[in-house]
Amino acid sequence: MQSKIKTSRKPSVPHNHKFTADFDSVIFIVVWNALGLFFVDFIMIYMLSQVWEGSGLTIGLFPAFLTFGGLISSLFIGYLTDHISKQKLVMIGSFGRGLSYFGLYASIIMASLPGIYISSFLLGLGAMLFWVPLDTLISEKSSKHHRSSAFGRRRFALGIGQVIGTVVGFTIFGLTSIFTPDNVFLMFCAIPIFGVANFYAGIRFSLTVDENEKFQYPEDNGESADSEINDNIQPGKSSILYIFGIVLLFFALILGAINMGIYRPFILPIVFTNLSEPAALISWFYLPATIIGTLIAPKLGVIADKINPYLTLSITSIIGGIVTWIIVFFTRNIWVFSVLLVIDNTIMLTAGFVFINFLSRVSIKHRGKIFGLITSFDSLGMIIGPILGGLVFDINQTIPFVISILVEWALIPFFVFGIKILNPQVVESLEEQKS
Repeated sequence: MQSKIKTSRKPSVPHNHKFTADFDSVIFIVVWNALGLFFVDFIMIYMLSQVWEGSGLTIGLFPAFLTFGGLISSLFIGYLTDHISKQKLVMIGSFGRGLSYFGLYASIIMASLPGIYISSFLLGLGAMLFWVPLDTLISEKSSKHHRSSAFGRRRFALGIGQVIGTVVGFTIFGLTSIFTPDNVFLMFCAIPIFGVANFYAGIRFSLTVDENEKFQYPEDNGESADSEINDNIQPGKSSILYIFGIVLLFFALILGAINMGIYRPFILPIVFTNLSEPAALISWFYLPATIIGTLIAPKLGVIADKINPYLTLSITSIIGGIVTWIIVFFTRNIWVFSVLLVIDNTIMLTAGFVFINFLSRVSIKHRGKIFGLITSFDSLGMIIGPILGGLVFDINQTIPFVISILVEWALIPFFVFGIKILNPQVVESLEEQKS
C-alpha cells in the first residue's frame, strides 16, 4: 500500500470545489487580450486578398509569420514557465501583443506588406509568452475533475472579448467607410485601441492574481504531494508505451496543425468568391460562430469533462470534415454559411477541450513544458500549413480543402490509440486510485 505524504502548507480554499478564489481574475484578462483577435484577422485577410489582391502565398504568409513568432517563443517558454514567475510572463506577453497591434496599424497606414509580416511575427511572439503561462495557471488553479470546464470558461472569456472587439472594430470601420471613406487613420483606429487594452490587461493581471495559490483537493490533503512523487514513469514496458503514446499524439498534433493551416486562412477568400456579398455583411454573418461558441463554451467544457475522449475525437473529426466540404463546395447562401460555421466552430471547440484536458493531466511537474511542446508543434504546423495551402490555392482554390478533409479523417487512429495508450499512465487520473 502506498503511503500518503503529508504537507504542512494550509490548502487554498477552492471556489465551489472547482477553482481557486482568484480563478475569475485569471480568466478576466482573456477578455481584454481577445478584443482584437477576430477583427484584426478578418481585416488583414480581407485587405491582402481583396484590397491588395494578393496571391495565395501572400495571404498564407500572414498567419505563417504570426505562427513563426509563436514558434520562436515556444522553444523556451515552457522552460521559463516552469522556472520563473508565470505572472510576469503573462504581463510581458500582454505588453508585447499591445505593441504589435500598433505596428500593424502603422503598416496598414503606410501600405507596407513587410511591416505587416514583421508585426505579425511580433504578435505571435507575444501571444505564446502570454498563453503558455496562462494555460499553466489555469491548470494549477482548477480541479482535475473540472479541467475542461476551466478551459471552457477561458474560451467563454475569449469569445466575449472577440464579440466586443468585433462590434467596436466593425462599427468604427463601417461608419468611417460610409461617412469618411478616405480617412484610413480613423477607419482602422480600433487596432491601436486594442493595443492599449492589452497594456491594461497585463497591469491588472499582475495586481490581482496570486500565482502561488494553487487548487488543493479538500477530499485528499495529500493528493498533490502524491502526484509530484509519482510523476515519473517506471522503467520497462510502461515507459516504452508512454513514449510511444506521446509520439502518436504529438505526431497527430503537428499533422493536425498543418492540416488546419492548409485550409483555414483561405475560407474567407472562398466565401468572398462564392457568396458575392460585401465584406462588411459577410463579417456580421461570420460573427455568430464566435458569439454562439462563446455562450456554449462553458457547457461544452463541462460535457468534455464527462464524455469518452476516443469517441468524441472520432465523431468530431468525421463531422468536421463533412461540414467543411459542404461550406466550400455547396454553400451559396449567406445564412446557410453562418449556420454551418457555428456547427464547425462548436465541433472544433469540443475536440479541443477534450484534448487539452487529457494533455494537462499527463504530468504535473512538467506541465509548463507540456504546454510549451504543444505550442511548438502546433506552431510548426501552422507555419508549414498556410505556406503549402497558399501554393496549392494558387493552382486551384479548392485543393487545400480537399487535402484538409482527407487528412482530418486519416488522423483519427493516431489520436485514439495515443490517448488509449497514455490513459492508464497519466498522473492526474480521473478515476479514484486504489491502494
